[in-house]
Amino acid sequence: MLQFTASQQLNTLPFTFKTTGIRVYSFEEVLYHVYHYWRESVDDFLSDGMIAWVTEIGHSYLAARMKEISKKEPFTQRILDFLKLIEYFSQKEINTLKSNLEAWEMRREWEKLKERADFLVHRGEPNKALPLYKRALQYEENANLLNNMGVVYMQLSEPKDALRQLTRALTLDPKNVSIMMHYIESAILNENYDSAAKILAKAKELKPDCADIPFLSGLMAYSQKNFTEALDFMDEAIKLDPSVPYYVYKTVDIHMAIRQYDKATQILEQVENKDVLYYTKEAELHERAGDIPAAIRAMTQAAQSTVTADSTANANLWARLAGYHRQNYDMEQAEEAIKKAITIAPHNDLVQLENARIKKGLGRTREYQAALNDVLKGFKDKYRAEA
Repeated sequence: MLQFTASQQLNTLPFTFKTTGIRVYSFEEVLYHVYHYWRESVDDFLSDGMIAWVTEIGHSYLAARMKEISKKEPFTQRILDFLKLIEYFSQKEINTLKSNLEAWEMRREWEKLKERADFLVHRGEPNKALPLYKRALQYEENANLLNNMGVVYMQLSEPKDALRQLTRALTLDPKNVSIMMHYIESAILNENYDSAAKILAKAKELKPDCADIPFLSGLMAYSQKNFTEALDFMDEAIKLDPSVPYYVYKTVDIHMAIRQYDKATQILEQVENKDVLYYTKEAELHERAGDIPAAIRAMTQAAQSTVTADSTANANLWARLAGYHRQNYDMEQAEEAIKKAITIAPHNDLVQLENARIKKGLGRTREYQAALNDVLKGFKDKYRAEA
């Protein structure tokens, strides 16, 4: 049987789902997304933005129905009524989803929020995950939530906040080795070496063959500039578990710190998966060794690789590539790279700062001053928001 679509005309105006980053151009695509990614669609499918978009593409009747549905309870009823706005899914498909939704609704609210936050962390978007973890903690304080929140704070370079959350997590679950490991790392970042050593000893008793034990011991030695000791511990960690590239990258950092660039290169080549992290580390190594052309080649590989859904991470790669071109006095290529970064994340601090440097290098004084003003304004706005 033929089925007429709600979207009869070609539409060039997309709607972007915030969590997945997927763009849709028709109401049918919206329904498909909500059906298959319903956990990630909960904040979008009946939002003011979605309703406005549906109106704008010519479905004012559907938009009016969506406003009515948005007032219904519970969540299962809202999403099912939304998916039945047009005849798109079969009754069997609706019934299958209904069973999944009802089971999900029976779970506690904090679990739902944690699940969504964990998804965002996995996608490389810790800044979006953090508010969800905070909301989850309003419903229940538990060790797993606090642990994940602490890890996110470390990813966001907020070690004090990380240590506070992980201290509480360890209090609630003192024999959880995973929490111990994260606590030790945050304690090291905060230079609380006595606390780190104390928990490290307990973790070693519980799990003596864990490769993270020598790794964290090496990290603590490195933080205290005991480079020889740090390298010994890192070698032990790599032997225990050679599949973890992060052990190798940190070993490379230590060799770079003592200017052993040839040795660092040999260690880096042990990594089998040549992904964006590998090429980024390779570029950093070449830059530290003074080989900017080689750094450009590596960073080009990184920037052209698939990264994460996080636009900040993607933009930073292009901004760093632009910086390498600038250091190599190739201002034309620098400008091309920074344009790509601006397209991805125009308000990114690193992007704006590098853009200003390139404008200065090109001798465009007015554009340089304008770009620098944008950077300063961004810093002021961020300061006010945090104050």
